[in-house]
Amino acid sequence: MMNTPGGFLGRVGAGRWLACLLLVLAGLLPGPAVARPLSREYDVKAAFLYNFAMFIDWPKEAFAGPDSPFVIGVLGTDPFGSSLEETVAGERVKGRPIVIRRFSEAAGAQGCHLVFISASEHRRVKELLRVLRRPTLVTVADMPGFVEAGGLIGFVTDTRVGIRINAAALRESKVLISSKLLRLAQVAGMETSPP
Repeated sequence: MMNTPGGFLGRVGAGRWLACLLLVLAGLLPGPAVARPLSREYDVKAAFLYNFAMFIDWPKEAFAGPDSPFVIGVLGTDPFGSSLEETVAGERVKGRPIVIRRFSEAAGAQGCHLVFISASEHRRVKELLRVLRRPTLVTVADMPGFVEAGGLIGFVTDTRVGIRINAAALRESKVLISSKLLRLAQVAGMETSPP
């Protein structure tokens, strides 16, 4: 991971950031408090999105070609500001350049590999998830009930940022989530502990 001058990752350092992320997910370090400014929270969530891409494998058919970029989409009102671009600047996902797209309708998600659905879309999230249902698309949001509505990864913010993964949506997908990430997440709809 690249150190971005003056940015969150630049202050923490590449190797230490991944270790901190894993410790926050495991609940061993406090994450950002809910009362902190949203920009700080979304700095952390932007880093999570990048790291999801590193802990998830997409099948070859998810990409148009060997040089195709890895595309992260933001559907609805963008809560990240410049955090997402700053987080992924100069980075690659398994050798692929990263492209960020923003759009207001589900049709804009064509070609995306990971889509963050903004809380501005909470009233139509079930409809959006039906339209976005594709076995090579990972959906992520931070709104209550997202995983229960069929989303794949939901952020949980209590005293720290954590994640929930929808086991049923994962079984229907063609992506493979690292067992390391599964162990650190709450897995909804799974009777036993993840491998």
